[in-house]
Amino acid sequence: MIVSDIKGELYKLGIRPSKRYGQHFLVDQSIADWIVQKAEIQSHEKVLEIGSGLGILTERLVPLTRNLIIIEKDKRLAEYLDRKLGVEIINMDALKTDLPDFDKVVSNLPYQISSEITVRLLDKGFKKGVLMYQKEFAEHLVAEPGTKTYSRISVMVQYRADCTIVKHVSKGSYYPVPKVDSAIVEIIPRQAGFQVESDEAFRDMVRILFAHKNRKVRNGLVSERRRLGMDKQEARRFAETLPYAEQRPVKLSPKELAEITNAFCRLKNE
Repeated sequence: MIVSDIKGELYKLGIRPSKRYGQHFLVDQSIADWIVQKAEIQSHEKVLEIGSGLGILTERLVPLTRNLIIIEKDKRLAEYLDRKLGVEIINMDALKTDLPDFDKVVSNLPYQISSEITVRLLDKGFKKGVLMYQKEFAEHLVAEPGTKTYSRISVMVQYRADCTIVKHVSKGSYYPVPKVDSAIVEIIPRQAGFQVESDEAFRDMVRILFAHKNRKVRNGLVSERRRLGMDKQEARRFAETLPYAEQRPVKLSPKELAEITNAFCRLKNE
């Protein structure tokens, strides 16, 4: 589809692209081809697409697999794709429905759900993802400790997957044109290369520390003592015994943050 076709189809469906839902429709056919080729789909693999829109990726995925699963929140778009391609659509919010089992995920994700849906996908587990994100968010996924873009989502994703920006995409490849460029990220889940006593404790500890990411670890923990279930004296004693107590969270790797988490878990189990 070219832009005029996109506009025409949306008009017939009574859809005005929603900024709230991050609806920017990919119009560059060559980018759609590239994304699907990068996924290297085998016919037996279960493939998940989230936010199918008008189907620029969907129509390329249909011939490649017998097991295509599509989640589209907008009922009008779901019905449109059903009529056009004869594919079954899960007409639900991907953040509110149980994700099915799948091998690969190929999607042009709505910007607003990027962080939450990426974590949910990793919770589910899969072989490979080829996902389009806002460029700034993609840079967070691949950021290294101590860099300006290193953040909590960097830690939570890199803890469980290898992430690589494989292609940059101009904002002109979309309708309506967003304010920022995009990037395609390849995500390959894997086991962490270090031990974590508790996934839940690790998530909580990273959330607490990155709420004060530029403060020393010991100071951030003392200020968040209630969330740790400690009084001020207990929190100070605990913080002084920690590895990396004088470091700032933004400079710590997932492995180092796991060491702090494990020390907390051992204290709680004493």
